[in-house]
Amino acid sequence: MKITPVILCILIFISCNEEKKTNHTSKKKIEKIVYAEPKQAKTDTVVKIKSTIKKTIFPIEGTYMIENGDPSCEINLILSYKKDQLVYKLITNTRTLADKAEIELNERKDGYYLTLKNIEWSENEGTLDDEGDPTDPDITLPTEIQGILEKNQITIQNAGNSMNYYVKIGECNAKYIRLIKK
Repeated sequence: MKITPVILCILIFISCNEEKKTNHTSKKKIEKIVYAEPKQAKTDTVVKIKSTIKKTIFPIEGTYMIENGDPSCEINLILSYKKDQLVYKLITNTRTLADKAEIELNERKDGYYLTLKNIEWSENEGTLDDEGDPTDPDITLPTEIQGILEKNQITIQNAGNSMNYYVKIGECNAKYIRLIKK
C-alpha cells in the first residue's frame, strides 16, 4: 500500500488526537487528585462543646439531687470535668457508679442531651406485641442512660410503657427522674 500525503496527514491527525485524548484524560485524573479535599476526622463532641458551655450557656458542673422526697428513690448525680472530659458519679441507695459523660446541644440551643456511659439498664424488653410479649426475645440491655440537661436540672425518662417496656435505674420506680442542681 502506498502512503499518499493525504493518508499520511490523516494518520498523523488520528495519532495526534489520540495523544490529546490520553493527555486530556491524564490531566483530568491529575486535576481530581490535586483538587481532592482530604476527609476530616470526626472530633469528640464533648471537647468541642465544653468551651462553649462554660462561656455561653450555663455551668454544668455540680451536684444534682432527686426532686422528690421518696426514700426508695435516692439519687445524686455529680458532674465534673477531669482533663477536659465530662465525668459523672451516680449515687443511689444501692450502688455508686462513675465514668464518662457526654453532652450534645439540643435543637433549641438552650440545653443539652446528656449521656451517662457504662450504666447497664435494670430491665429492657423492648417493643412488645399485642399480648405483652417482647417482639425480640434476644434484646440486650443498653449501657447508656440519656437525659435532658437544662439550666439547674436533669430529667431522665426512667421507665417505658406497655408498648416499649424498660426500666433504666431499678432503684427508683418513678417514670421520670428529675434531678435538681444544689
